[in-house]
Amino acid sequence: MQKKRNVKILQIGNYPPPVCGWAMQTKFLVEEIRRRGIVCDVLNLNENRKKKSDEYVDVQNGLDYVVKLVRFALRGYRFQVHVNGQSRTGYLLALAAALMGRLAGRPIALSWRGGVHQKYFPTPKSLWRRLPFQLLFRLSNQISCNNLRVKKAIESYGVDSARVAAIPGFSPQYLTFERKPLAPDVESFFQNRHPVFFCYVSYRPEYQLPILRQAMLRFRQSNQHAGFVWLGFPSKEMPAVKDYASSWTTSEREGLLLLGNLPHDEFLTLMSRCFAYIRTPACDGVSSSILEALSLGIPVLASENGGRPANVITYQEGNPQDLCEKLLSLNENYPQAKQQAELPDANDNISRIADWLLNEPIQNAKELRQDFASAD
Repeated sequence: MQKKRNVKILQIGNYPPPVCGWAMQTKFLVEEIRRRGIVCDVLNLNENRKKKSDEYVDVQNGLDYVVKLVRFALRGYRFQVHVNGQSRTGYLLALAAALMGRLAGRPIALSWRGGVHQKYFPTPKSLWRRLPFQLLFRLSNQISCNNLRVKKAIESYGVDSARVAAIPGFSPQYLTFERKPLAPDVESFFQNRHPVFFCYVSYRPEYQLPILRQAMLRFRQSNQHAGFVWLGFPSKEMPAVKDYASSWTTSEREGLLLLGNLPHDEFLTLMSRCFAYIRTPACDGVSSSILEALSLGIPVLASENGGRPANVITYQEGNPQDLCEKLLSLNENYPQAKQQAELPDANDNISRIADWLLNEPIQNAKELRQDFASAD
């Protein structure tokens, strides 16, 4: 026990605010590790990373990041790094941490975020295109991911199966929230629009906003009072998305409510008031927001990526007509869809990830195969 208490962990990744799936898991994981009496700090890579805070260690620029890696390594910290296959910058930050961990004699724990349809992962079996992630995986001591499909993809890079753990990221902690009153303009939108769809998006290609817009246009031809809430945009994206929507027709703009990134309590309060949730990216693997919606009894329509929960209505990615048809069908058969929108009680996967990170036995290992993504 004394040996475990001497362990010090540095989480490297997104930390709230603003809120996102990565940031919330990091927050819950930090709380669980500290609850066990272990020192745990956060090197924040989120949008707010330059802001000084007692909650995390700020990152001002690339040089500052490297300096702080060195400082924490010299202080005996083990690194847990969160990364996905969507960003070159994110990869380079993870690689720097992995190299520093090796030099310090404490190889990192790598937490893989997302599914098997990401921009740079998995790649064709070309040595030069596969080499970057192969290097990162081999530099890491242990790797976790959300489901068995991703685990198999990581193993295809020549990684020993025993080093890769498939642990769902969703956990009951995500559903603990206090209902908040909605802002007057948001409440007014709900009073004047029906049905209202919840869309958690960003102004990035993988969220396919033009496809979503086309589907909205088609749907509102027969449901002119329908409303769509677009939220989740980091502050740096808001000017671009507002400019994008400003060219729309008056009718389109009136049916759209643009919001930024909300605190977790407000996020789930708003979701619980919506008719259904539309999830456009296919690169997300097991999406926490989808599982949150199902747990709240909110029907979900999502792009097909081969790993959606069985009770999610899927549409062909990039096909606005198919998305519209699924929206129309949902609207016509809502009582049945509402009845099917549920999720079995979630396991405490935050504790499991902490067990994995601290090299403690993971309880109920067989249950890990019953992944929400049905990934076998």
